[in-house]
Formats: sequence, C-alpha cells, structure tokens
Amino acid sequence: MPQKQLKTSLFEPLYIGKLKLSGRIAKSATVETLCTEDGYITDDFIQFYQEIAQGGTPLIITGAASYNHYSRGVPHQISVDADDKIEGLRRLANTVHQYDSKIMVQIYHTARQAIPGPVGRTDAQAPSAVYEPSLGVKPRSMSVDEIKETIVQFADAAERCKKAGIDGVQIHAAHGYLISSFLTPHTNRRKDQYGGSFENRLRFLIELYRAIRERVGDDYPLILKLNGTDDLPFRKGLSTKELVNIAVRMEKEGVDAVEVSAGHYESCTSFERGHWKGFTKVMLEKGAGRAFAWHRRVAMKLFAPLIDLIFNKVSGFSEGFNLSYAQQFTAALSVPVICVGGFVNKETMSSALNNGECDMVSVARGLLADPYLYRHLKEDKPGPICTYCNGCFTQAGASPITCNNPEVSRQRAQMLAVES
Repeated sequence: MPQKQLKTSLFEPLYIGKLKLSGRIAKSATVETLCTEDGYITDDFIQFYQEIAQGGTPLIITGAASYNHYSRGVPHQISVDADDKIEGLRRLANTVHQYDSKIMVQIYHTARQAIPGPVGRTDAQAPSAVYEPSLGVKPRSMSVDEIKETIVQFADAAERCKKAGIDGVQIHAAHGYLISSFLTPHTNRRKDQYGGSFENRLRFLIELYRAIRERVGDDYPLILKLNGTDDLPFRKGLSTKELVNIAVRMEKEGVDAVEVSAGHYESCTSFERGHWKGFTKVMLEKGAGRAFAWHRRVAMKLFAPLIDLIFNKVSGFSEGFNLSYAQQFTAALSVPVICVGGFVNKETMSSALNNGECDMVSVARGLLADPYLYRHLKEDKPGPICTYCNGCFTQAGASPITCNNPEVSRQRAQMLAVES
C-alpha cells in the first residue's frame, strides 16, 4: 500500500481518481429542500451552490438525490430519476465550474428512514421488514426483482450525472439508508443471497457498484460514503473494523475515495451532534416532525425538554468527532479518506491532515454559516462561524436549507452583500 503524504496543507491539491482538486476541503452532502416538488433543479438551488463555489470550495457534494419513487426521502429533494433532469444538472455543473470548484452528486435510497406520506408513498421498502423507531416506519422487505430493478435505476442515475458534466458521484452507503441497511445485520434479516453472511450482505453494494462502473467507465470518480461505526448498542450493528473491511473490499473494486461518517437514524445523535436545547419543539413545529403520527407528536411535545437534555448528555461534541474512525480507514486504504464531523476551524482541519487521520475534511454546517469558508481560511480572514446550535437541523427536509442562528445569519448576509 502506498505511503500517504503527511504534513499536508489544506490548500494542497488532491486527486480523487483522475480528478484534480485544488485543495482538501469538501462541502459534505446536506439536504437542500430547494428543488421543485418533482426534484427539478431551481434558481435557488443554483444560487446556493454558486455561493459555495465562489468561496473557492475545492469539492462540492450535493445533498442526497433520489432516483426512483421509493428512494425519495423528503419533498423538494433533488432527483436524478429521468433524462429530463440532465439539463438542470448541466446548468449546476457549468455554474460551479466557473469558480474552479468541482461538483459531485450524492445518490441514495432512503429505505425505511423516511415517512412515506409526505413524499407521496403509502409504504417504504428495505432489505427486511424491521421497524424504524425514530420515525415510526415499518417497511416491507424488497423482493429480489425489486433489488435488481433498483440497481439498474441507480446506475441510470449515475450515467445521467456524467452526461450532464457532473464531476463524479457519491454512493451513499452510510447512515442506515438502503445500502447501509443491507450491510448491517440489525436491518438485514434476509435468508437469501442478499442476507446472512458478510459476503451476502455486501453483495448488493458490489452489484450496484459494478453496474455503475459499467455505465460511467473506469475513469469517472466514484466516492463511497460509509459509517465509521453503526453506533447501535444492543443491536447487531457494524463495528469500525467491519466497516474498514468493507472499504478495503470496495477499494479493490475500484472506488476512488471514501468519506467517513457515523450512525443510523435510530442512533439518534451520532451523525448530527451539537447543542440540542429547544431542538425537539422547533422540529415538531417547523421541521420533519410535522409529519409524525399524532400520538408521537403529542408524546414528544410533552417530553421535549427531557429529550433535548438527554441528547445533550448522550451526544457530546468536539470538532472532528469522526476522526477516531477515519484514522483507521486512512491506515488501511491507499485511496483518499475524507472525514466529516463538525469542522470549522483551520487548526483542527490542518491537524487532522498533518496527523494522518484523513486526507481531506468535509464540512456541512460550517459552509451554511459561511459559504466563503475556504477562501477565508486560505486568506486567514474572519467570517461567520457556525455555533453548532443545530438550528439548521431543526428544519432539515421541511424548509429550504439555511443557517437559522439569528446572529450568524445576520453576519452571513452582511458578508455576502460586501464580498459577492
């Protein structure tokens, strides 16, 4: 395995496959809720990413894109389910490329982790009919024919991205979504060729990856997003060691990079940490909680302060909170490892690279607060700083994505008025 370079600057180039990036900060996928109801890209969607590209962000990864009826998670989500979506994707790519940024589309299938009603479904599909407790969803088990069909549709979507001039695709295999739920024994109880042993649980991802490669070719960059841990105590979740083994297998298949996150929805606070005071109340009133069953809403509203208190106690927070997992992937892989996890400060990001914990950092909330973050870090210039208040998360998937912290949002608007 090649020795990776240490003492690396955030602003040194990095290759993902044959794609050259100008630096080592990526915008991590974040649900935008800025498309039309049918998933077509809008002017607001373009503007959101134009600002991040203007800041010089080397790599932008869009929020999760659906590719068929069952993959869709929230209303007004980007979709790559048909050829008539290519025009909007091409416009997005052309806009971002004006600023020397590169852009990839993350593609996923929400599986059991979406309430069916708000996205026009009556049910959800998953590897197995395992109840999802955080949302109250009981999916049905996919048939083998449905598995084969969804693989073809996913590959179709990736090919559309390439045709549109998008620089690559991220395959979302983390966070308990469809691929992740095939990999995890807790959510995969199948008795056929797609369940049981490690090889069988890996089969869906490998077949999907090979189908995509057949469509886009060997040179098209593909990033795999994986959990660093499933964080499912008392359930049959995957450990970091098992997930690293999956990454090693996928590197042999030809994947060009791996982004490391953590947790399923039922892990509660693993992949979205920060300050939780007031979160539950706002989420029920303005966010995804509006679609919860009435009895769930009543119970959560009654116990909202207690839920917030427990979340604060359990989740904890420190910048770069997934680095302990990412460094194990970095040690095992020769392809670049990207780590997401609350990064906002130059010192923390630089330390992660210099200590060999990862090859690139990815940022979500930090770029909501300051879309020019990369430029400001490079120029040692102050800008709006995310306070981890989780205000953006309270309304994720229900309202257009933005920074909902009043003071940070004010600073952001002032900065854009001056610097744009």
